[in-house]
Amino acid sequence: MTRQGQQQEKEETETSPNVVSADNVFLDIEVNGVEIGRLLFRIENPSPLPLHAENFIQLAKGSRRGIDPKAHYVGCTFDFSPATIEDGMGRYRWGHQLRGRGRNAIGRADQPISDPDNQLKHTHSCFGGQYYGVRYDPNDEEDGDPGVLLTVPVIGPGYGSSKFSIVRVGESPKEWGERLLINAGVIGRMDPNCLEVLHKMARQRQGPPTIVRAGVL
Repeated sequence: MTRQGQQQEKEETETSPNVVSADNVFLDIEVNGVEIGRLLFRIENPSPLPLHAENFIQLAKGSRRGIDPKAHYVGCTFDFSPATIEDGMGRYRWGHQLRGRGRNAIGRADQPISDPDNQLKHTHSCFGGQYYGVRYDPNDEEDGDPGVLLTVPVIGPGYGSSKFSIVRVGESPKEWGERLLINAGVIGRMDPNCLEVLHKMARQRQGPPTIVRAGVL
């Protein structure tokens, strides 16, 4: 591509309505008062689901915290029950869910985010249903990516809210795979260097993993 072409592509990207305000979001995690490490997520930018992605970014930054004390992730815990770690259903082993406080950081804090046009443009079918946003490609794992995706609910309970999940698609059994993403919107991927922190969250039995710091890099 020529220099002129590169400049044009850059300008088009910067003015795209799907561009979000950050490329990387971090969450520092502790369990039972002891920090176990940092999770870093690479946000797809431009985003196929920009409203949902920007909400996640702003909640991590706590940009509306001064107006609404509940509009942030610090102090929120992931769902946890030792009984579900090895229950054979994949509910905890392959997905780590955080419900948030039910307050959004864009639009009205108490109103679910809806982005049907972008969902329609970025719909992916898999056995048993559909998911939205970034498409999961198992070929990416050949480059050392473990296939851990950052998702938000866009259909069903908790849709368009502060709820999100970290889903270990690449490590799940083949019968699960993309099925773990059904009804969810994929907005990013976890940095492969953080996998051991996620494994600690999955293996420990002491209590719910808690976010102690969050922000953008």
